[in-house]
Amino acid sequence: MPKQTLPEPKSVKNFPLSNRKARIVNDRGHLRVIERLYYWDKEAGRGKEKRLYIGYIVDNEYLTNEQYNNLYKRDGSKRLVAKSESKSALAQSGQPMDFVASLEARQACEFPLYYAIAKSCGLIEDIEAVWGKQRAAAIVSIAFQWLHTTSNATYLYESWCQNKLLPYVGGISSRDMTDLLASLTAVPGWRKLFFGARMARLPESEVLCFDATEVASEAQEISYAQLGLGKTGGFQRQIGLVLLVGNKSGLPVLFRTLPGNITDVTTVKDMLFRFDELTEGKRVFAAVLDRGYCSSGNIANFIDTNSRIVMAARTDISWVQNAIEEALPYLWQSSSYIRGHECWGRSVAVERKFEDGKQRRFWVHVYRSDTKTHMEHMAFRRMLENFEKQWLQYKPTDKTQECPLLKSPWLKFFKGTKEPGAALEQDHQAIDLATRYFGFFCNITTMPCTAQEAIEIYGTRDLIEKTFKAGKSSADMSVVRSHKEDTAEGRFIISFVAMTILSRLYALMKKSVTVADSKGNLKTLEPLARDMSLNELKNHLEGIYMIFDGHGGRRWSEVTKKQHNIALRMGFPDLFTTLPEWGPR
Repeated sequence: MPKQTLPEPKSVKNFPLSNRKARIVNDRGHLRVIERLYYWDKEAGRGKEKRLYIGYIVDNEYLTNEQYNNLYKRDGSKRLVAKSESKSALAQSGQPMDFVASLEARQACEFPLYYAIAKSCGLIEDIEAVWGKQRAAAIVSIAFQWLHTTSNATYLYESWCQNKLLPYVGGISSRDMTDLLASLTAVPGWRKLFFGARMARLPESEVLCFDATEVASEAQEISYAQLGLGKTGGFQRQIGLVLLVGNKSGLPVLFRTLPGNITDVTTVKDMLFRFDELTEGKRVFAAVLDRGYCSSGNIANFIDTNSRIVMAARTDISWVQNAIEEALPYLWQSSSYIRGHECWGRSVAVERKFEDGKQRRFWVHVYRSDTKTHMEHMAFRRMLENFEKQWLQYKPTDKTQECPLLKSPWLKFFKGTKEPGAALEQDHQAIDLATRYFGFFCNITTMPCTAQEAIEIYGTRDLIEKTFKAGKSSADMSVVRSHKEDTAEGRFIISFVAMTILSRLYALMKKSVTVADSKGNLKTLEPLARDMSLNELKNHLEGIYMIFDGHGGRRWSEVTKKQHNIALRMGFPDLFTTLPEWGPR
């Protein structure tokens, strides 16, 4: 077989002439480009050569190793389809990475709405300021995936994003996804930069409230994944998650992870301290707690550590009932009416001696609701009458067996012979005592505030619960699928972005919108939430596409009147009439 003639480097297209060490050699029938590196071998006592293979020569054209592997197989035969068709096409055409071929269509779904919401509340700007535009686009796109699919399986992103209109153009492999998640927490001071920016967007008068939940994790390498008591009983490995939310806007502004075995009472004191440090004391914080925390020991603990607490109180506690009696004369006065809550309220300062002998001061806020009073009285009366009916109709099947109705707690509201089957007489004094506080409910605060402020702050608890619930269902936050702390916290950053968009979306769906008709007359549109759920909204927007002409031009596909109406009622009337500033070209 005749020896293959090696071409002159100058005659080879794209040959790296600037690399003086580059040489063409015949390697088992393939023309390879190498760098010869010489070194002295002490043991052999002579110089030796080491080769660094940097490319191939095919059809008198130089290809890097990456270009060759993309177009050819190991045996030298050409691939039917290039290993990376999009990258190969972009390399040959010289087009930018966000260029889209002629007449390609990308599914937009509800993503333009997500982006408009994130833009309007400053989320996009804050993410870009901390992590840069490229990573910000990736963060937002991954959040869109989680909201769209209700799954946080990042390994599916690369296949899911195909032909989707997203801020980040291109796929993200599993390896790149891991690197991205880890890089988010590697930015120095990202917590103060990002969370501080989110807080700065809220009005100064807004109180920041927080609550805690647990997220399951089986990861062994995450120090925060500790055995803790689950909601359904039993112990499981879990990570504690604390969320901070504005009490009026409903926007999440901060999260923090902590060991899953830390009790909520400890969390309250620790987090209030950390929040003050984070914002240098420029914000007012309050922990919103349910009635399960209402005990003298916890209240004393919170007061002693200067923790600002708003918690629900049990009305069966003697000092709470004393506060109700003090507030009672005022709870029918017009000046005590709580606007927006359909109830009356009065604040009572309480000074009492605790078990340790110390005198402490706190506030009990007492409320009366006519609706609640009616509902509780009617429910009580139905149960009372049902018991009386069972008593009169009781017929024993076994005369030796004791009647179970004799052990019923409802028997205390009757007097008489108390023999099953005999007539009973209602004990009105016992009934009046049991129903005296029907329709009343109370909150306790460790800081002075009005009854109006206390009920509004406590209302944030329901908001946070819904935010957590929505995040766990719509963004699949209930389980952490990471095995390292940096990637786990990176996931929480993306979950936080998704929850922010989701919280704002729910708020916009509940708002009415005022628009002008063709004659200039103002018309108020009902909140979108009255007509459809989030899943129905997503279904209605699923058929929206963007068409590209291959020359940098693009347009929306046919957008229906109903789809335009959804955008209008969400507060973005131009959503599908103007082209977005983001995404591919």
